[in-house]
Amino acid sequence: MKEKNKMDYVKDILVALFGGYTVTILGIVILAFLLLMIQISENTVDIGILVIYVLACLFTGVIVGKRTKNKKFLWGMTSGIMYFLILLFISLLANQSIENVGSDLLTTLFICAGSGTLGGMIS
Repeated sequence: MKEKNKMDYVKDILVALFGGYTVTILGIVILAFLLLMIQISENTVDIGILVIYVLACLFTGVIVGKRTKNKKFLWGMTSGIMYFLILLFISLLANQSIENVGSDLLTTLFICAGSGTLGGMIS
């Protein structure tokens, strides 16, 4: 069996992140549709966004775990953290300031890392 090199792992993470952000886009479209059709509350939207983060990071962990086949939990956690960092970068670009990004930054990081780890473990 051929051993993977570093570029193979980078490719695995990128494929997983692409899958995770695909889940994110689909989830946001569904959430926006629900907001438009049934006028859901702001608290419900916040919970929906949290659920989208969990599902997307879980999905990235499963994908990277299946692709790497070793140390799945570690690669799942890495994919969850990378998902969070990209999300943070996009938020910073949109808001131009860290103050407007949100007060739950650390909580979101732990949710993304934990969901990615869980996804890697169940893959």
